Amino acid sequence: MHERMKLPLAALSENYGSILLLCCAFIVIDLATGLAKAKIEGCINSAVGYKGFWRKAALIFALVFGMCLDLLVGYTAGPELPSPIGRILGFYIAINECISICENLVACGVRVPKFVSDALAAARSHLEQKGK
Repeated sequence: MHERMKLPLAALSENYGSILLLCCAFIVIDLATGLAKAKIEGCINSAVGYKGFWRKAALIFALVFGMCLDLLVGYTAGPELPSPIGRILGFYIAINECISICENLVACGVRVPKFVSDALAAARSHLEQKGK
């Protein structure tokens, strides 16, 4: 790998590796629980699955876009002004995926403790308030 590429990729994985991994894991779990829900409800539909796949792809693109915006702000404003855009988008995506996973599990007949869904809803609300 070219020496100049190592530094940005290392910085990118150090700053965003965990949130990117978590978002991808939550997306895969949401897809799996959504498929289980559709199977249980007897309404597996390839058109819905196709739409869901592209929605999940768009979420990853949004996260990468936020990470790029952070890099842009870092280059223009300097390292003393870190940008939280990518992290906020990542947390928002992760929270929404967790809420969707809980909804899918409930639809499959799994009992999800109310405090879990309440905590996720409160986190989503808090992130939405910060975004305004």
